Amino acid sequence: MKTIILSLTLALSMSFSLNASNKTSNEKKSAMKETAAIESVENAEAVFTLNGTVYDPNENEALSGACIEIDGKKYYSDLSGNFNIPSLRKGKYTVSVNFISYQSQTVEVDLSKNETIEIAIRQL
Repeated sequence: MKTIILSLTLALSMSFSLNASNKTSNEKKSAMKETAAIESVENAEAVFTLNGTVYDPNENEALSGACIEIDGKKYYSDLSGNFNIPSLRKGKYTVSVNFISYQSQTVEVDLSKNETIEIAIRQL
């Protein structure tokens, strides 16, 4: 009988000990997840979109197919001369525009929000 009581006491003691360590472990995991989520939000950088239009100021005409280059990536204006460059981080960018038979144009843009610009290029 003493052996049974002693065994039960030992089993209950171990159960409480495991339960307490699981709580501590779960609390630590929860705190780590909360910390990671806060760090993720703090480290998240805003991204912006640069929209624009390329046109010929002499003819007052949109230029479709103009090449817009930013950060080594090329984009092209649509049939209305419009372009859209998504996912840019805050900062200064050099935007270069090239089109056959037109002078190249370079524009500096300082992005801190979504921007829309117009770029006029002249015929050679």
